[in-house]
Amino acid sequence: MRTIASDLVEIAARLAVEEQPDDLLNEADAARLACCSVRTLRDARRFGALVVFGGKRTRAVRRSDLTRWIESRQAKPTHGVDDLDIKRRMRRLERGT
Repeated sequence: MRTIASDLVEIAARLAVEEQPDDLLNEADAARLACCSVRTLRDARRFGALVVFGGKRTRAVRRSDLTRWIESRQAKPTHGVDDLDIKRRMRRLERGT
């Protein structure tokens, strides 16, 4: 007798098998997953930051490579506009120069 739980387990197992790190994604799907344009992916390929397989019409990206590339583009936290420069300017204004 099939239950909803067994159906969910079967679907999860299929999805786990379907999305392997070595899966190839076409450029449009890769751009969608990376939340960027296809042109950005092409620029990454041109600069050697991302390995792309195939010819002009069949270019594809390995899922694991795409994940690494996305992680490498992580924005670094900033402490605000150059705080030391602001302090220096404020001291100058206080002195009246």
